[in-house]
Amino acid sequence: MIPKSAAGASRQTLGMLSVAAGVSIFSLQDAIVKGMSGSFPVHEIVFVRSLVAFPLLLIATIAEARGWPAFRRFGLHFLRGLLMYAAFTAYYLAIAHLQIAETVALFFVAPLLVAALSAPVLGERVTPRSWIAIAIGGAGMLVILRPGLGTLDPALFLPLFAAFAYALSVLCGRRLGQSQSGAAMALSATVCYVIASGAMALALANRLPPMDTDASIKFLLNPWVWPGTEDLGLMAACGAISAAAFFLLGQGYRMAEANRAAPFEYASLPWSILWGYLFFGNLPDIPTLLGAVVIVYGGLYALQLEGGVWPRKAALVILSDEDEP
Repeated sequence: MIPKSAAGASRQTLGMLSVAAGVSIFSLQDAIVKGMSGSFPVHEIVFVRSLVAFPLLLIATIAEARGWPAFRRFGLHFLRGLLMYAAFTAYYLAIAHLQIAETVALFFVAPLLVAALSAPVLGERVTPRSWIAIAIGGAGMLVILRPGLGTLDPALFLPLFAAFAYALSVLCGRRLGQSQSGAAMALSATVCYVIASGAMALALANRLPPMDTDASIKFLLNPWVWPGTEDLGLMAACGAISAAAFFLLGQGYRMAEANRAAPFEYASLPWSILWGYLFFGNLPDIPTLLGAVVIVYGGLYALQLEGGVWPRKAALVILSDEDEP
């Protein structure tokens, strides 16, 4: 027989590796979206991706939870879904203009924003040492932005807005987590993606991007066109990637303790550097790498202080009616 302690350690290891695999798969989606950003609008990619991801997540959810998840507090579900849609739309718009690694590094401030917002929004106590961790992350953000050193690219604020909107969605998820499963939240968010991206397509149907605009605006205002077989396959692949990554992240956080598994989400950074170099010939400069390291350190410091209370993407997608995020 395998000793109980050894079995627990093996489960922890498998969970940590599952989280690393999940974020690594997600990073490939960033490269696909960046490559398609010059030909399609962001809302079309999100629409197709979500249509593909929904049935895959639904099948995994029903199989994992042994039934249909219960839905309550529809208003909060919808608010969280809209916030997540705003976050990932801004994130994708940033990727169209910036390097993938640069976008990912700035988005890493999201966990620190959750800690800062948890006090005024949820009434949770934020310790002085936690504020130090938040300040460390803010310093890393300033290193990447480099205000006062040349022209500040407005696109750099897109991943910061994405992080802010995502942090608010995490707080909504904490409220929902008191009565809803991660499966219910994953499915409702996907439905919101379909509705919001469809509404954005209608709202921007007659708006065309100026000829001399930057890549982010072009990605927002590109006309909706029917994709060819290859492009449609890439959009569908994004849906399959999302479903697989959410499943791996959810399973990882079920098997491993959050304070052990959460640092493995930073595995997405080296992958983002690799994809940026292989597909687009981009390498982040020294200040961007330094700022990313500082932000990661602040996040790990906050994680250690809070004893594993980590505002993570995967915490909201646990595919079981028996587990809360």
